[in-house]
Amino acid sequence: MNKVRILSIDGGGIRGIIPATILNEIEKKIQLKTGNKNSKLADYVDFVAGTSTGGILACALLTPSKESPSKARYSAKEILEMFHKYGTAIFKKNLSHQLKTLWGLIDEKYSKYTFERSMASIFNNTMLSQLLKPCLITAYEISNRKAMFFTQHNAQKTKAKDFFVRDVAEASAAAPTYFEASEISSALDVSYPLIDGGVFANNPAMCAYAEVRKLAFEYVNQPTSSNMFMLSLGTGEVQNPLLFSEVKSYGLAQWIKPLISIMMSGNAETVSYQLKWIFDAGKNAKSYIRIQPSLHNASSEIDNVSKKNIEALTEAAELFISENNDLLENIVSQLVPIEDTLS
Repeated sequence: MNKVRILSIDGGGIRGIIPATILNEIEKKIQLKTGNKNSKLADYVDFVAGTSTGGILACALLTPSKESPSKARYSAKEILEMFHKYGTAIFKKNLSHQLKTLWGLIDEKYSKYTFERSMASIFNNTMLSQLLKPCLITAYEISNRKAMFFTQHNAQKTKAKDFFVRDVAEASAAAPTYFEASEISSALDVSYPLIDGGVFANNPAMCAYAEVRKLAFEYVNQPTSSNMFMLSLGTGEVQNPLLFSEVKSYGLAQWIKPLISIMMSGNAETVSYQLKWIFDAGKNAKSYIRIQPSLHNASSEIDNVSKKNIEALTEAAELFISENNDLLENIVSQLVPIEDTLS
């Protein structure tokens, strides 16, 4: 039976290098399996969800080619290269900005100018409605205090839900304390003030599951867990302990940074636990795969773009790949229909 293939990618700032590296490996395996060096991951998924850095990845994977609008513009390799290029620039520490903001104490830690320019360079004037597949990108609307989901399939129905992809990517990753809140406008010129979707769904896989349940696909209408395949990618497992002897006397200032980390990792773990049992109840347990590699020597900080840490993030991803070849082959076998495989 054909299954709806879902890809979900967590938030995590520069740690997005980890899922980007793994997706590049999966795409290479797809090309080997199909015998087509031009095969792209977007050809073999039906729905993509992302939060923050995962939202940027999701949008990039689904961005159409200018020359051939039905095909993906970027390969997974090109997207990984962009993460190295733009991620380092976005989180570059500017001394004048640091002094002006007292190192992020009285204003956002980073200027969003470079961030905006980077998103514009990647996505140009592409609209959400033009993305190749149905998708869901998270953000949080601060004026009405509610979750906001950017979806390609709804954007195709009404301009009220259509936005520039560059704005969607920026809003989804406007992490509090790191970047100022983002105000973007729909195609009908209605504005929305937004912050990072990671404040409520750093792991957007459950949001993806709920959204897919409502949709009609080529092989199945309103699928359940019994006819889904879901790959959920994390940005590295945070294992830094919080010692009671230290945190028991924390005040507001000391708790801000660890609370953000707890919020992100706690949400990711909870969603994974829930989906594991949903797929198990649908007698399809093997079709839910959660990948959350160890960070090993890499920092858990989402803005550490030192050369040493970029290398450590890459090493963590490559170590996972080297130790889990069978798992990755299994993922590819579930993504690529038998008729597309190289005979």
